[in-house]
Amino acid sequence: MKIGLIGVPTYHGCDNTGTQYGPSKLRNSKIVEIIGKSGVEVIDLGDIHVEEINEADKFKEEKNIKYFNSIYNTNLELARQIDSSLEKDIFPLILGGDHSIAIGSISGASKHSKNLGIVWIDAHGDFNTEISSPSKNSHGMSLGVSCGHGDSRLVNLYYDGIKVKEENIFHIGGRDIDSGEQELIDSSKVNMYDKKVIDKIGFTNVLEDIMKKSKEQSIDGIHISLDIDFIDKYLVEGTGTRVAGGYTVEDTKYILSTLLETGIIKSMDFVEFNPRLDVDNKTLEICKDLISHFSKSYAREEAYTCTY
Repeated sequence: MKIGLIGVPTYHGCDNTGTQYGPSKLRNSKIVEIIGKSGVEVIDLGDIHVEEINEADKFKEEKNIKYFNSIYNTNLELARQIDSSLEKDIFPLILGGDHSIAIGSISGASKHSKNLGIVWIDAHGDFNTEISSPSKNSHGMSLGVSCGHGDSRLVNLYYDGIKVKEENIFHIGGRDIDSGEQELIDSSKVNMYDKKVIDKIGFTNVLEDIMKKSKEQSIDGIHISLDIDFIDKYLVEGTGTRVAGGYTVEDTKYILSTLLETGIIKSMDFVEFNPRLDVDNKTLEICKDLISHFSKSYAREEAYTCTY
């Protein structure tokens, strides 16, 4: 299976300008060549179109979700691209942009699994609705939307209905969660491996539990959604919502390579890299290293017939 690189140059979901430059910064740093060196064929599928909107108009279409029309249209186009890529046996690797783009990537990916699973790697819950969200930024709503919570237009994006069951969501690394979304998570069936759980049982047991539940629940495809703020704030300066008490680059690599051993990883988001906040390209180098590691692990697993 080929890797198809898709850029989504938007900041409209986080309302913090800079993430729109993430895809171009990575491309200009030869990310296509880096992926190609892993031994897997890579195709650059270009960028999803993102319309320009004046900041003064960010609440023009919807008072509870900033830049609503742009969020909707960008994600709709992305969902179509993901669907088309998977139809052609191309693995979509989506470069953000902010985490609102997961609404579209999950919508597209869900068309190709009867029972999709999501591994969400993030310091934040991203489980707000437009009502519970203090910021009204849709990057904090994208996971909730994908399993049916929040604005019905986003819930039903691309096709009507939820895109993933709550019990098929595995959230890793949460340590900065709003009170409203915490209440919603607590009342849901989401599998939450937050900082307290990780500190208690470690990543190995977390991943074993994810793989065990994936098998028990007959999950036939997994979409990974990786926000680089999962990594500790003192390691990644080039992202907008850094949180202390996070994890290392090696932790992140371990999670990615272990998940790939399931043989059912079908697509992946890589989001929230903000070159404008980076210092001496340190975060850029971490992003390149992670994508290179993922590509090498993907190429290795593709060489074998994998089962749980």
